[in-house]
Amino acid sequence: MPSLTAAASPPPAPLRFSLPQTVVPVMFSERAYLLIALAISVVFGLIALPTGVLPRSYATAGEASLLCLNAVLVFQVQFWLHYLLRYRPSALQRWFASRPFSTYWVLRAGLTALLVTAYSTGRYWLDGHLHIRLEHNSLGLIVLLAQVVTVVGLSCQLGIELVERSRYLTLEIEALKREQLQARYESLKQQLSPHFLFNSLSTLGGLIQEEPAAAGQFVEEMAQVYRYLLKHGERTAVPLRDELSFVRSYTYLLQMRFGEGIALHIDLPEAVLGRQLPPLALQLLVENAVKHNTVSYHQPLVLHIDFVAPALLRVRNQRRPRLAPAASSGVGLSNLTNRIRLLNQQKLVIEQTATEFCVLVPLPPTA
Repeated sequence: MPSLTAAASPPPAPLRFSLPQTVVPVMFSERAYLLIALAISVVFGLIALPTGVLPRSYATAGEASLLCLNAVLVFQVQFWLHYLLRYRPSALQRWFASRPFSTYWVLRAGLTALLVTAYSTGRYWLDGHLHIRLEHNSLGLIVLLAQVVTVVGLSCQLGIELVERSRYLTLEIEALKREQLQARYESLKQQLSPHFLFNSLSTLGGLIQEEPAAAGQFVEEMAQVYRYLLKHGERTAVPLRDELSFVRSYTYLLQMRFGEGIALHIDLPEAVLGRQLPPLALQLLVENAVKHNTVSYHQPLVLHIDFVAPALLRVRNQRRPRLAPAASSGVGLSNLTNRIRLLNQQKLVIEQTATEFCVLVPLPPTA
């Protein structure tokens, strides 16, 4: 009778990981962003008004209005720069977005400081011609104030983007939860389908007549499969140890159906067996391998499950495509990808060559 065996795996190939997204997704409309920026600018203009007027021995209404307007404009200059970098696609925007996170913000802050300094210096000379320059305000002080205004403006912009990120993450989590519910439904529907049950019962009927002792073991493994589905099907994550026990029972049922045409090799360190992964994840990958490849005594389908440091579970098999390809919607792998993202904010990685199909499942560290 076929059984599951453990086998050593070849050294893992180097893996490449994608960098996290640098730019916060835009959630406000252009109109909403411009209105928020204008409101912030007006508020700081009103705050700056008494600061500019009170120290003077006299101030006309026109001078006071101009001081307030200048304060509004110096903030608008900043916000328009951020607007161009976030809402208007351009080569400059793409170049900024391609920078690493720290570099992105350093460059953005530097460009903002340069722009505000240039505006403030120009305004300094213009104020001199309009005779509204306050006493003791040197060019050095104006440049220093420009840096203060830059920090305040960047803080406001960062606050806007934090709100956008929060909204984005909230919407993404809600979408992933909906997809997770759909994934659970699809997984349960596939495993409890009449097709799977019919094949299992047909195999059991043959064993009862030919190998009554093996039939008892088959019934026990089949009970383990359905017990796991009922117990863990609605959970978000299960320990790898439990999922392996389930996939062994599931593969046993397949082995009793295909004989020596299918084999499962597991090579995992004890230390990773407590890590979490979505329920039915391994079963889906085993099912896909059987569905899309030839399974025969002369060309056994061998599935390998091993661990790639620091945190990847690798499931791979030879590629021997069926002569008549099985219909596939790709929903299974898509749903598994979404469930992985919901569990640990990482991506499922699929690698395939002419001879091998490989799936890398990220495992979060143990608590």
